[in-house]
Amino acid sequence: MKTYYIVAILFLFSAFAKAQDSTTVEVPKIYIKAYNGKLAQIEATTIRLVEVLEDSRCPKGVDCIWAGNAKVLVEITSESGRKTTKEIILNGGRVAPIYSEEGLVISINGLAPYPTSLSKIKASDYYLRVEVSN
Repeated sequence: MKTYYIVAILFLFSAFAKAQDSTTVEVPKIYIKAYNGKLAQIEATTIRLVEVLEDSRCPKGVDCIWAGNAKVLVEITSESGRKTTKEIILNGGRVAPIYSEEGLVISINGLAPYPTSLSKIKASDYYLRVEVSN
C-alpha cells in the first residue's frame, strides 16, 4: 500500500515539473494610440493618422447586412527622415505590418472609437490602435 502512495506522489511531482519546463519566450508587444493629426513616436520612427477617408463600419446597436470597413491615410517617417504615406483598409481583421525596418515592426490593429447609432464621431476623436514589436 505504501508503494502505491509513493508512486502516486512521484507521479504528481513529475507532472508539475514538466508543466514548468517552458522554453518558448514570447516577444512583448507595445500598443500605442496614434491620434488624428498628431505624431506618435515609436523609437526614432513616427506614425501619424493623416485622415479617415471612409468609415462605413456597422454601428453598435444596429443590424447590418455588411460589417463595413474603414479606410485611413497614414504617414510614417523613418529614422532617416524618409516619409511614406499609405492608404490602409481596416475591416475588423488584423492588418499585416505596415512598416518594418531594422527589427521594428508596426501594425495597425484597428480604428477607434467604434461608431454607434446614437452619435457621430468627430474627426479629431479618431485614433489608430498601433502594435509595435521588435
